Amino acid sequence: MNKDGTFPIAKCGRKAVVTEQNLPEADPTAVPTGSKWIAGISPGEPVCAVAGRVLGARLKAVCRFLPLAAEKSDEDVEHVHQLRISVRRSVEAIRIFSGLMEEAEVIALQDRLRRIRLAADEARNWDVLCERFSQGSCITSKIVEQIKARRKEAQGPIVAVYHEIVDGAFETKIEKLVQEFESHCRGGEKFGREAYRFLRPVVKKFFRAAESDLTADESFHRLRIRTKKLRYTMEIVAFAFDSAFRKKLYPQVTLFQDLLGTVNDHATAKMLFQDWLSKSEDTEQKAFFEGLLLAEERASMDLRAAFLATWTSKVVSDLKKKFLVYC
Repeated sequence: MNKDGTFPIAKCGRKAVVTEQNLPEADPTAVPTGSKWIAGISPGEPVCAVAGRVLGARLKAVCRFLPLAAEKSDEDVEHVHQLRISVRRSVEAIRIFSGLMEEAEVIALQDRLRRIRLAADEARNWDVLCERFSQGSCITSKIVEQIKARRKEAQGPIVAVYHEIVDGAFETKIEKLVQEFESHCRGGEKFGREAYRFLRPVVKKFFRAAESDLTADESFHRLRIRTKKLRYTMEIVAFAFDSAFRKKLYPQVTLFQDLLGTVNDHATAKMLFQDWLSKSEDTEQKAFFEGLLLAEERASMDLRAAFLATWTSKVVSDLKKKFLVYC
């Protein structure tokens, strides 16, 4: 607690935001498979060839991070974080290329990915809180230990879904899926000519959300989700377009997503503390959580107001003009 009786706003656990100015030059051929950029994609390739490579890379990333998140999350919290990101990227890849797959196969993959994401969600939320408060002076060591205990409990669903899904068959299905795409690549539409078709509906939904009344909680949340989906779609289609798409437009979208995500971190913390407060019978602890709730509410409102101050109609209009070039 501060000297004036208020609770300090805890430092956010997110990494520094990458901006266009500090974005490093990237060699797409040097990026490892499973990262945001997929090596070797060419606009001259058939769509099915790109689909096989993208789906293979995205789903294999899930297979790589799931055992790490289940068995070694205590060594590095990034394992759970990267698992959630790899799942979301896989979901977008499946959505984009679903027209090239059997409906039953799409549904089965979506179901598995959904179960993995849900298993990891709570653990990641507690990881963020642990990172934010473990070194702060605004929270007692007793509460920190309780946060860590709740994080330990949240590990159970990840372990359970790991043992349920990773039976050897999942990776075999991925390999089979990639091989099927490769075997059918005898011509067809080129990726460079079709990429805008994959991008356009996502961009349309993004701007529909961007131009809504963002003072409403539901609209603000929808913009965050649409920004995230747009980013993951851009990562897939980027090499079908010029370098400005990846080096200038993509960092802009990433910046907006990070800002929206930071607001959401405080909203999530508020939700977790509200639940904790409702179940606590310790008078002193309840008073402490009430203070934390006020701090989280203040942080969320301040960051949201700051975002809306920069999210002007001119910014949205300029962004729309840039995307019109590609879709």
